Amino acid sequence: MDIIKNYVDTFNRDDEETIKNNIDNAHVYEWMKAEIPVFECPDKDIERAYYFRFWTYRKHIRSTKDGIVITEFLPKVLWSGKHNTINAAAGHHIYEGRWLRNADRYLKSYIEFFLSVSDKNHMYSNWLIDAVYRYSLITGDYDFGSDFIDKLDKYYKEWEKKHGLPDGSFWSEDNYDAMEYSVSGTDEKNKVQKGVRPTLNSYMCADAFAISHFASVYGDKKREQEYFEKYSFLKSFINDNLYEDGFYRAYHYRKNEDPTKAVMKKGTSPRELIGYIPFMFDIPDKGREKCFDLLLSEDAFCNRFGLTTVEQTNPRFMYPVKHECLWNGYIWPFATSQILTALKNTAQNTDEKKYKDMFCELLGQYARMHYRVTEDGRKISWIDEVMSPVDGDWSSRTLLKKWGWSVFKGGYERGKDYNHSTFCDLVISGLCGVSVKDGEICVNPVIPDDWDYFRLSGVKVLGKEYDINYDKNNGIVVTEQKEQSV
Repeated sequence: MDIIKNYVDTFNRDDEETIKNNIDNAHVYEWMKAEIPVFECPDKDIERAYYFRFWTYRKHIRSTKDGIVITEFLPKVLWSGKHNTINAAAGHHIYEGRWLRNADRYLKSYIEFFLSVSDKNHMYSNWLIDAVYRYSLITGDYDFGSDFIDKLDKYYKEWEKKHGLPDGSFWSEDNYDAMEYSVSGTDEKNKVQKGVRPTLNSYMCADAFAISHFASVYGDKKREQEYFEKYSFLKSFINDNLYEDGFYRAYHYRKNEDPTKAVMKKGTSPRELIGYIPFMFDIPDKGREKCFDLLLSEDAFCNRFGLTTVEQTNPRFMYPVKHECLWNGYIWPFATSQILTALKNTAQNTDEKKYKDMFCELLGQYARMHYRVTEDGRKISWIDEVMSPVDGDWSSRTLLKKWGWSVFKGGYERGKDYNHSTFCDLVISGLCGVSVKDGEICVNPVIPDDWDYFRLSGVKVLGKEYDINYDKNNGIVVTEQKEQSV
């Protein structure tokens, strides 16, 4: 049985191919056979979502005069930058794409694009340099040119120039964290509040660590020390200043004024999913992982359709705003994949079984989000922008359709095949547990107790391809493939 072909035939049959980039539906099977690891497991929702997300990812691979880029939306949107790129989800794109057999072909020019082209490269908060570091760990490829460290330094210091505060921390606002109308980021009159948030501060902390690592590889001792000090400061700052009452929170200013002159307002910030972002990058002090229990609490983030972006008992949960992108309680794959990355790290770094069980349960729920029921009653694979916690509807699509697919909002089926999150990375690095340790492949799976098997075939790590097989009787068997795929 050709498992890839079976899934591709189904996805192609159900698809309305509205926009074609480098790899169209007619050629996606050959591309997936050449590029992705084959995955099989007992949970067919997870298996199906895995293939579906690689099937959608290739739709966003686009050749330009600046090389290949990865897009977020398929149709052109007015707020995008050059070549319809948006930097907000670049970290997700690189985390996901690093598992392609020829990842360098698709990602190196994309990385170069965001480090070199100035058009809106700092528009939205993101963890670009950390993602490049994670790419290099898996591929073993650190060759980005002799001026690479200078570009990283310039990129980071532009964030310091635009969003840095005198004490070394960073301010942002929810809209430019790509998290519009969040409860913490707007006041009762729906006015934006600037503040010090776990988002950009965690991203900059992770990026500083990554630059320090790259500087070490490139032999730049001065920058290695400089950026390790920035990393150490931000790690301490986040733990000492953004943590209150058992949770990492966004703190905002007494007045919406120049943040360099304002005083942070504490004690009023709600618990939101962004409080888990420090765990994406192993920033929190030990013992603080207990906050993950809230993910399974119906008084907090647990909802039958997915994880809500603010706890459901908050008085402003789902407060009314006439907009299609709302982070005031709605369910976002962007945030879900961030939190599952954080939870995966916790499950793999601790001995507590409950975090492993929690990761497996929530990844299964996330997989089951990848559907839509069509007008004629068919259930088809789907990924879009935002889901309602009330009825499981892809609410942004429903609103945009109701509003006549306005060209100013991105036009027809704006959010279809939305490339704004990860899933395959969570399967490969989480469920299957593939990583690199001490220069060698390491396999530390996080799988449900009732799984009898899983198989991951042809995963490329440090230039070699491996088959990873698990069954209950023999455990994990890792085999290097003799013949390498082209």
